[in-house]
Amino acid sequence: SPQTLITLCHYATSRDSRYFPAPDAFRPERWLRHGDTAGDSGDTPGDTPGDSPGDSPGPRHPFASLPFGLGPRSCVGR
Repeated sequence: SPQTLITLCHYATSRDSRYFPAPDAFRPERWLRHGDTAGDSGDTPGDTPGDSPGDSPGPRHPFASLPFGLGPRSCVGR
């Protein structure tokens, strides 16, 4: 039905090592794209295979990751 709401468990999907190598490691650079910089995280992009900036071609979908995007705990910085 067009009114059906489908949700996914963000915790489970963002810890799938097939898509997020070293899922519990703090690696903010994994979200960067071509032209972005790694910043001061101390990690070198590409330390883990599949974890380099730009590994996924093209722009990232604006809703690719929404850990704080919905509900009472949504991002207060919006």
